[in-house]
Amino acid sequence: MASGKHVLTKGKKSTADRLALNGQLDEAAALYARVCAMDPTDVEARVKLAVTQRRLGRYSDAESTARRALSFNPRQFAAHHALGAALQCQGRLAEAVASYRQAVELRPDYPDAHYLTGSALMQLGRLHEAEAALRRALELKPQFFEALSDLGAILLLTGQVAQAAPVLQHALALRPNSPEVLANLANLLEMDERVDEALSFYERALDACPDSLDVLAKKAELLEKAGRLDEATAVVSRGLARGREHPLLNLVAARLERRDDRHAEAAARLEPLLSRPMAETTRGEMHLLLGQLYDRLGKNDDVLTHLAEGKRLTAAAADPTGSGRKRFLAKLEHYRALVRGPVPRVKTNPLGDFNPSPIFLIGFPRSGTTLLEQILASHPNLCTLEEKPTAAALEQAYLDMTDGRHEAWSALGDDQIGTLRKAYWNEVSRHTALTEATQIIDKLPLNTVRVPLLWRIFPDARFMIAIRHPCDVTLSCLMQNFGANDAMAGFTTLEGVAEIYAQVMGAWLEFAACLPLCWHSIRYEDLVASPESESRLLLDFIGVEWNSALLDHTRRAQSRAVINTPSYHQVSRPIYQHAKYRWKRYERDFAPIMGVLQPFIDAFGYAERSDP
Repeated sequence: MASGKHVLTKGKKSTADRLALNGQLDEAAALYARVCAMDPTDVEARVKLAVTQRRLGRYSDAESTARRALSFNPRQFAAHHALGAALQCQGRLAEAVASYRQAVELRPDYPDAHYLTGSALMQLGRLHEAEAALRRALELKPQFFEALSDLGAILLLTGQVAQAAPVLQHALALRPNSPEVLANLANLLEMDERVDEALSFYERALDACPDSLDVLAKKAELLEKAGRLDEATAVVSRGLARGREHPLLNLVAARLERRDDRHAEAAARLEPLLSRPMAETTRGEMHLLLGQLYDRLGKNDDVLTHLAEGKRLTAAAADPTGSGRKRFLAKLEHYRALVRGPVPRVKTNPLGDFNPSPIFLIGFPRSGTTLLEQILASHPNLCTLEEKPTAAALEQAYLDMTDGRHEAWSALGDDQIGTLRKAYWNEVSRHTALTEATQIIDKLPLNTVRVPLLWRIFPDARFMIAIRHPCDVTLSCLMQNFGANDAMAGFTTLEGVAEIYAQVMGAWLEFAACLPLCWHSIRYEDLVASPESESRLLLDFIGVEWNSALLDHTRRAQSRAVINTPSYHQVSRPIYQHAKYRWKRYERDFAPIMGVLQPFIDAFGYAERSDP
């Protein structure tokens, strides 16, 4: 009798399999259910029923069916896999990950389980874990399109841009009309300030999937960031007409309202959306924007609550384990240790480079470096680089050459220095055309950490250090999402920002005391109060004549394709005063960290000031 039952159920399962393959899901589900009724212990039939129920959108039924299958065989990997998928569809992501991992443990060579583990982890914002799972799926199945697509997206989100490009190109070769891949490639082009090319990729993605509100939102986000506000408004309106609660479309709409100083409208738009389902990174951006809006509205009691939640959500993706912060502090300590020993005597420009040594614009994030760069970029005889990985390329070449040995810094020979200079200028040439008359101003605030290396390779380089009240810097860093960055991943609390600030600016004071640097400091508060006189001092330091174009730097900023810093929406506007000494409104919250910041308040001359 048992063998007869098996023959009957086997035939019905084969028929149900054909129905499912042909998309006749209701009929397939009914037939799988009949098999389960005939033989309650048929785990295979229950798993297939669970998969079909999930495809039909009956997620709760799929969960129950998968759990029933596991009650008969707890080691059936496909049942764990089906349960994970049913849970993921219900938004129960942590439970889904646990189920997928059970499937992986039972069947380590099954690529789909690794992929779905990565997919759920990605939704949870646990990007580094997701990356590892997706890479394992691709080891098992190199042409796995979905894994390639998601891995490319994660590499972009975590700042691994160079690795993202070939992954996304591989995915596009497999599916040339994939809207997700086209949108991610657009994002890649956007990061390189190739706005028109990025927009063309968004258009291709919309041609492939005209109803994609996500792609419309990304296109609108780029247009807003590029200052093409009328176009951005039109795209947002088009999207919201079809999905008025779409999170990213509303976030872009709120940014546009902020541009118009309609802060109350922007806040009223975002607050009701916080309870809606959305990606955690988008939710974090909403909280950060609300903190900024309430700061402008004077609703001080609401500001830090939103900022803290926004930073918690965005930092979870950037540095969930704190490893990035540890790497950054270890690198900083390495450079500080160099200057505590004997400082080598160096020859100025011994190799006769045709390029003048670069001028490095450094400081701490949110100290006014973007404003300074935009002012200087208005001068026809200056070429500014905005946060390009030039010094990072030099640093990597140095580490490859020396393995980072402490003694190597002082022992570098002329040939080695020539090789390292070439590595720097090669990277510069990727971002701008070089001529013999080109005077490069290389702006990246946290190149402060690399000062000993930059001086060692370019001993006649000049350094412009941007200074701002340490408390205002700390507050402003809490207000921004800096993305994936080892140092800035630790900017999750006032205490965390203050700690990194003290380490970086303490290192600067040590470098300035120990090395024969040519440097000039400029305070943000002085710049916004007296832009012309401070700009003249800067040009005197650089050694170029005054040009009145510096007084109209906003026009130049408005002509830029895109500004890839958190202050992109501010630098294209006239210089404003409202951010000076803003921290005073939150003085009570600063009390626990004043001991950390006070030495720098004193060192940079702010203790003597009477500004409110």
